[in-house]
Amino acid sequence: MKLRKQIIALLQAGDCITKSKNEISQALGLAKKDRRKLDYELRGLLGRGDIIITKGDRYCIPSDSDVLTGSIRFRQKGNAFVLPDEINSGYPIDPIEVDATDTGVSMHGDRVVIRICDQHTPPKIKGRRKQRPTLYPDRLRGRIIRIQERARETIVGNLQKTRFSYFVVPDDPRLFHDIYVPDPKNSKIKPKPKVGSKVVVKLHEWKQRDLKPEGEIILNFGGTHEPQAELMSILHKYDLNPDFPQSVMNEAKAITQTVDKSQLKGREDLRDVYTFTIDPDDAKDFDDALSLETVSGSLLRIGIHIADVGAYVQPNSKLDKEAHKRGNSTYLVGTVVPMLPHALSNGVCSLKEDVDRLTKSVFLTFTKGGKLKSTEFSNTVIRSNKRLTYKQAYTLLFNDDLAVALNLKLPPAHQTGSTGRALSELKQSELAQLQSSIRSLWNVASKMRYERMRAGSLDLDMSETKIFVDKDGFADRLEKVVNDESHQLIEEFMLAANEAVAKAMRDANLPCLYRTHDDPDEEKLNELREYLATFGVTVANLNARSE
Repeated sequence: MKLRKQIIALLQAGDCITKSKNEISQALGLAKKDRRKLDYELRGLLGRGDIIITKGDRYCIPSDSDVLTGSIRFRQKGNAFVLPDEINSGYPIDPIEVDATDTGVSMHGDRVVIRICDQHTPPKIKGRRKQRPTLYPDRLRGRIIRIQERARETIVGNLQKTRFSYFVVPDDPRLFHDIYVPDPKNSKIKPKPKVGSKVVVKLHEWKQRDLKPEGEIILNFGGTHEPQAELMSILHKYDLNPDFPQSVMNEAKAITQTVDKSQLKGREDLRDVYTFTIDPDDAKDFDDALSLETVSGSLLRIGIHIADVGAYVQPNSKLDKEAHKRGNSTYLVGTVVPMLPHALSNGVCSLKEDVDRLTKSVFLTFTKGGKLKSTEFSNTVIRSNKRLTYKQAYTLLFNDDLAVALNLKLPPAHQTGSTGRALSELKQSELAQLQSSIRSLWNVASKMRYERMRAGSLDLDMSETKIFVDKDGFADRLEKVVNDESHQLIEEFMLAANEAVAKAMRDANLPCLYRTHDDPDEEKLNELREYLATFGVTVANLNARSE
């Protein structure tokens, strides 16, 4: 039996309440040379929450006592709740409420040991007539008795000063304790931090709640509210790295930035088919495009093209492993931390205007009435004729006067990966073709959207406010982004392409990850039905979609 299982079995024995490390070692008959391995296994079990340490550095199984392990989450008012680890039954239990005075020396996100307490009774405060109602009175309540593992070793914040001491105010509002630091004049960091600097503090061990937490400044990003300092603080806080390992960069540099003839083998050549992209003003990369052609006299063959990243990123390569590690590109105000190096994400894998690009394509053929007739899939090569913004697409959709579209300004070069040509640079015939193509696509998309909504799809029309920055990174303007028809056009064809691929995978019995939603809870739907009735809104059985 492996040592880890032996430890669990020992602590689960009927006569066992708690045991010290020495008692565990003796009970298992371990030699001195095995003590290091025992330490390693105990740390692993503690980290997973399988065992806990109680008073006197004694170990036990959480379910054998009135204590549990979990992760603590603070609210801005100072109280918190603990998300317990899964118990032996395999089912998670509800969050456990923790009053501000019972949080001990824990910080947001820490893994903690919590002791379950009796039902909370709010303390009586002299002079106050009415007590504030307890938050979530039906939940279990507890008190933090030990920190198993800190969520962070460092904290980002703003350096401040009292009369006699310096301290750092954390950026995260859920971290309530200021961190006291030595006089930055004695720091070896250059440039030396000063009051108002955005800094990173390495936390010292904090064991007593009545003492202030302390730390040491290890990085100075610059002045608070300066764009670069704020960006660096966000990157540090969320462990985001805009730079890639040299081995990954070497693989990226070895990839040619143009499509050569050898890569066209087995691909359908669509470079002569009219194709364009529609993206936000500040899009950094362009990963999807649309094309339109008339076939068999009156049928519309619409192509939805996605950048073929797999043509460049080989399985188990350095690029592939780094992309897997990052998981996604992270979009921040005015910049992006890409999943792949810029040579790919903003280069050969970005469907920029007037360059050949390798793509995966879904072709949907519709009748003029908007009825889907056939679906095809293909590896392709395309050449985008135009990079459009949503504003340009919307104007071409609904304004017959082309002069209005011609007067639209291009997005500033520093805000986007490619501005594309101005509409005023296009020939009249190309501009007319562009407008005709967009309107034909919307004619089909609007019908698909109507049918989708009629079938019960939800229209979650939530407006977005976007911040645009100037060349120096300072906020330039705020702009409300509306989900208008130009956005809906792209949305409908992306959905249609995804559904077509999912259906093909299902029909071929191929394993596939599907993006699905659970059925709504029947009890909650009935509660909604009763709630609507109080406003005079009568609905049928919400558990039956047909009604």
